[in-house]
Amino acid sequence: MTNPFKRQHLMDLQIHVQQLLVELAKDDIGAGFQAAAYWHGEPVLNAFSGSADAAGRHSVTPDTLFVVQSCSKGIISTAIHILVQQGKLAYDERISHYWPEFGANGKEKITLRQVLTHTSGVPLMPTYADMRLITDWRTMVCEMEKLEPIWEPGSKSGYHGLTFGWILGETASRADGRTLSQIVHDEICKPLGIEKSLYLGASSEVESRIAEISGDAVPIASMPDDMLFKRVLPPALVPVANPEWNSPWFHAAAVPAVNIVATAQALAYMYASLIGEGVNGKRLLEPATIAEAMSLHFEGIDEVALAPIRLGLGYNLSQAGDVMGGNPMAFGYAGLGGMIGYADPTNCLAVAVLCNRMKVGRGKRSPDRLVTDLIREKLKSC
Repeated sequence: MTNPFKRQHLMDLQIHVQQLLVELAKDDIGAGFQAAAYWHGEPVLNAFSGSADAAGRHSVTPDTLFVVQSCSKGIISTAIHILVQQGKLAYDERISHYWPEFGANGKEKITLRQVLTHTSGVPLMPTYADMRLITDWRTMVCEMEKLEPIWEPGSKSGYHGLTFGWILGETASRADGRTLSQIVHDEICKPLGIEKSLYLGASSEVESRIAEISGDAVPIASMPDDMLFKRVLPPALVPVANPEWNSPWFHAAAVPAVNIVATAQALAYMYASLIGEGVNGKRLLEPATIAEAMSLHFEGIDEVALAPIRLGLGYNLSQAGDVMGGNPMAFGYAGLGGMIGYADPTNCLAVAVLCNRMKVGRGKRSPDRLVTDLIREKLKSC
């Protein structure tokens, strides 16, 4: 990237994305943003703007940590693929092989592949779950053992919004011996040098860096009680309506599907390390492993979200008109509020957009959509 013409266009990319983030934060006190991108294994964007707290007292910096919501799923899926690569897990092995108690109540044949593709049929949360309960790992492991499939495992796919994390996390721990938090630290953060910018279970030392979640309540409570989505993501566990999402004890816990805290730079770096030559020669997954992970495993209507989906193993695959640009080879995971982390191997691009302000009805004005569209537009000129 020493070409002067290309350098100028990359400078324009930084300037224009920075301006966009400033505009997004300008009229919305409490809104904070970060955006980062790697192109051909090199960092080409690190922009940030807005406030890290609802009152607008503290500005977002490059070191601000965001609760990345369901972008967490892409990170823990990467950890699972690393363990498969190491021979500790196998996609088509039954979960009950590693964790015998999980096989109760009709779950004995559920495989790792089925959990990664949300086809295992166990997306429902206990009706009595609250924020304290979901931060108790041993209790939630027992709750996962009690679950019964609500469809024949492997026959349908439906968003396992929260159960995804504990099932994968306990399986990984049984197979490896380390907690999932330690696996993420040892196998993702340490090799990439992002130990201080990505955490599953944040220590008290970094609590002051975590951006406060604020904004509109997610309108799940108004959904009919028999709607699957409401039973998968109960109102008692949804951000904004529950101030516990901003509590140090919640940040310190491991709720793997939703509560990893990270910077956009760290999230984009992780995705960049999965494609091409990686970053600085560092690549987390071998080409054969990521090829299997990003291959199409399900395409159809999600039973929970009632929307069309394309799924790889633990990652969503891009489809026409989505935030990842519609390239069918692009893969990643979006998070509530307008967040995304993804990689596009065809274009050697990895992107992350994070925010702390939940807003209903943004549509195409969602920050992740605006930023990713702008990044792709500017890189076309390079």
